[in-house]
Amino acid sequence: MDGTSSMIKHQKSCQTSNKYNRSEYSTIKQYFRPKTSSSIPRTMKEKITNAAVELVSLDNRAFELISGDGFINFAQTVLDVGQTLSNRQNLNILDLLPHPTTVSVSFCGIGLFHLNDDLQLYVFILGCYPYDRDNQSSNQIRQFIDSKLMEYHLTLDDSKFVVCDNENKMKSSFKDLCTRVGCSIHYLNKQLQHCFTTDVIDKMPVDCDIVQQMFNSIRQIVSHMRRSHKQFKLSRKLQSYSDSRFNSAFYTMNVFLIVFDELAGILERTYMNDYMLIDKDLFASVCLFLKPFEEVIEQFSCDTKPTIYKVLALRQYLLNHCKIDPDDHDGIQQIKIFLAKRIQDIWILQNIHYITTFLHSSMKNFHVNLDLQEKAIELVQQEMLKRQPTAPSNTFTPTATTSACTNALDSKSTASKDLLSSCFDIPKIDLKSTSPSYDELKEYMTLDVQLTEQDDILQFWLQQKSKFPILFSVVQDFYAVPASNTSIERLFSSSKNTVTDKRSSLGADKINKLLFLQKNLTLLKSFDKKTSIEANTNEMKRKMVEKSSPTIFNANQEQSITTTTKKFKMNEVNVTLSDDNYEEENDEVDLF
Repeated sequence: MDGTSSMIKHQKSCQTSNKYNRSEYSTIKQYFRPKTSSSIPRTMKEKITNAAVELVSLDNRAFELISGDGFINFAQTVLDVGQTLSNRQNLNILDLLPHPTTVSVSFCGIGLFHLNDDLQLYVFILGCYPYDRDNQSSNQIRQFIDSKLMEYHLTLDDSKFVVCDNENKMKSSFKDLCTRVGCSIHYLNKQLQHCFTTDVIDKMPVDCDIVQQMFNSIRQIVSHMRRSHKQFKLSRKLQSYSDSRFNSAFYTMNVFLIVFDELAGILERTYMNDYMLIDKDLFASVCLFLKPFEEVIEQFSCDTKPTIYKVLALRQYLLNHCKIDPDDHDGIQQIKIFLAKRIQDIWILQNIHYITTFLHSSMKNFHVNLDLQEKAIELVQQEMLKRQPTAPSNTFTPTATTSACTNALDSKSTASKDLLSSCFDIPKIDLKSTSPSYDELKEYMTLDVQLTEQDDILQFWLQQKSKFPILFSVVQDFYAVPASNTSIERLFSSSKNTVTDKRSSLGADKINKLLFLQKNLTLLKSFDKKTSIEANTNEMKRKMVEKSSPTIFNANQEQSITTTTKKFKMNEVNVTLSDDNYEEENDEVDLF
């Protein structure tokens, strides 16, 4: 007998007893967790690793995600819940995960555009407010806007213009007590979006099948390249399509065209079929065709200069651009037919577009479309009549035209006696007989001044202020209106940059205040600087007056001095006062 044989018998005895007592007694591992984790099968670890790789690939996330405390806590919670529910069958993980849009906050951006008496354009971003109303009906939206404007003691009325997108709820929200102007970029972008992504619009087929099939192939390849992290092999980073980005189809296809030849050696066999379906010549023609649309959008997006006068001319430019050429590819012809019809029918010109185009000296003759000049002149005449000052009674000379007008008005008042008279034409008012505005309009029409695209239209009208006072007032009110609301749309991009990984828990009000400072700080500091200069100027003037006062007092007190001495003293006083005036003149020049 040796010790080994004894231990074998003891071990067999323990195994027999454990077989009956395992369910009755707890093991020590249930009370004390071992320092080293229990061994996990290698196949299980590989399965989790593969799932993690698929997670970061499919959802376009960084590998660092799985090392975060939040993810570890989330995974541990899922594991614990899984152990608790292990006895249940047919359990789907989708039943446990929350909906991704559990928390949703809408925002409303408000901006203010103003031209002062010197035709300086000021753009204020009043705020990017979290929308806190019960719903997004037109009444609720209008009440929300009015309440935010009241915080700045501002109200909307018929003399104010509101530029917004062209959704039905926005049209309904601003149909009263203001003049709504549709965002020109929104009109244009929606038609480009329908051209590449929509089959039917307003119950009518889009009929752009050729380019839509090509665009779908491009989107699939772009999506695959971004998910597979192969973009580092390309000279340019591919751009995904987004409905919220203006002219996004052009951005996506333009970058894709640049790296088109590089993709042939990178793509997998699965996506080579989509790649081979793309006609490169047609693809290049589509990108070339879309480039003018991008240039027009850039023109409308400027918020440092007036843009409203460009709408009519650039709209006509795009319509001319959509004229079909016999050599065009069938796909290009489909695009041109669709966009030309949609721009003509959907992008409606408003009175302000006619008036502001006429008030640009290089476009007042409407060479882009001669049929529109007559309507523009009529609208300008009506606007001038509203603004003309009341003429003195001794300067008014009755004419046959005014008499005819009076008779027409009298006949209208007796319409109840003679029904047919209410249907008679009312003679037009002759501007020549009623006000000097006719002469002002006529003189402007004969003015031979041609401005280039680089010339400042506001500087031109500032020089013509005394010559055309009524037209100047129209320019001051109408040229402050932007062609689009991109300054507000950019707020949402700015808010994305404000809320970063380091500042992920900012409240909506805090974001609003940060954006207000970000957008307005430079302008507010310029106002503060101007106020400081004016205060310093007034202080210098006050000191100069205080210095000159004792000299004046001494000159008045010395009445017994000789005449020669008096003259000398008075000259001293004049010199001092003259220096004060000279200082004032210098101050005025500096301020100007």
